[in-house]
Amino acid sequence: MLSKEGIKVKIGHRSSNLDNDASVVVISSAISFENPQIIKARKLKIPIIKRAELLAILCKNKKTIAVAGTHGKTTTTSMISICMDYAGANSTNVIGGIFKNINSNIKIGDSDYFVKEADESDGTFLLYSPLVGCITNIDNDHMDYYGSMDKLKEAFISYANNIPFYGRAILCIDDKGVESIMENIKAPYYTYGLNKNATWQARNIENNLYGISYDLYFRDIKQERIDLKVFGLHNVRNSLAAFASVKYLGFSDKPIKEALENFAGVKRRIELVGRYKNILFYDDYGHHPTEIINTISAIKNFYPDRRIIVIFQPHRYTRTKILYKEFAKSFSQADIVYIMPIYGASEKPINGVTSDLILREMNKISDKARAYTKSIDLIRNIKDGDIVLSLGAGDVWKQIYEIKIKLEGLSLW
Repeated sequence: MLSKEGIKVKIGHRSSNLDNDASVVVISSAISFENPQIIKARKLKIPIIKRAELLAILCKNKKTIAVAGTHGKTTTTSMISICMDYAGANSTNVIGGIFKNINSNIKIGDSDYFVKEADESDGTFLLYSPLVGCITNIDNDHMDYYGSMDKLKEAFISYANNIPFYGRAILCIDDKGVESIMENIKAPYYTYGLNKNATWQARNIENNLYGISYDLYFRDIKQERIDLKVFGLHNVRNSLAAFASVKYLGFSDKPIKEALENFAGVKRRIELVGRYKNILFYDDYGHHPTEIINTISAIKNFYPDRRIIVIFQPHRYTRTKILYKEFAKSFSQADIVYIMPIYGASEKPINGVTSDLILREMNKISDKARAYTKSIDLIRNIKDGDIVLSLGAGDVWKQIYEIKIKLEGLSLW
């Protein structure tokens, strides 16, 4: 897409990739100052800013809808994006994953509306002052930056209080972390969730042929019946946040409902990536215990009679060190769990921190965990009708395709 716009794209990290006359270097929070391009930029005194700083500049003087939270940001941002488009808002949308309806993570609009994902991992979401600001949940993550849950919660309070008096915070009341900060939020807010006290509430939830359906209530008055094509209670909550956000901006119910019912999902979010005979292959980005629980629970609820075989690749050494016991407990609804080596991302290894921490902890409570060495070991345990699920923020998704190709070559069943 960038190449089509005449932008030079260079793959990899080399100092030669950076032109000497560059005006600015924009980095994600995953890029360290040891990166060769960053070293060169500093020598040349080229300004270096984080992605969030650039986003803050781009959306200045815009009517911004921002989505923050430990989990569900990308899906909720995508849902808001499609709702805005169906409502005719023609917003600019910046998403943290590939939104399947447009097969992209970005859409440039020509209106004053700007929809974006607000990443809390390095605190840069505090640069935003959105008109509408969602908080999907607050969970134990990014402790390498925040150091404690109290500091993390303080950041979310500041984010919410950046919303002006004429705007609205959209808060998930089902989440204990969000509920715990509500008394400190000065901005006006709506709540959403399954909780009977939610401003926007989902009732009468049931699976449909393709996903999950519910009755939408606003202050105890029924509004619509919503039939999603994605499943899982977490997606019910995500869609509530989207509906509440777009409705607050003054758009009517009909296009919002139609948009949500045509939402095709996001790549690597409970994504059906293939099938062989009666075996289904799913891939998900989940890399935190809560995300793993939600994903496996959603699949189990939709396919109650199928076994679930998981391939999990832990993401980051710091996260594994802090949460390995929680990871071990998060696979309770899976039948077999294969654990891969840690995907370090930008982190250096930590002495004594390997995926064996999770494996050993799981072996204390069940016999379902195995070390993943090669795909044939997993293939030997597959039965017709199983679901094979890859989980992780690294490159674990490659294993799903390898297993499917090998199964097709073996011509089993």
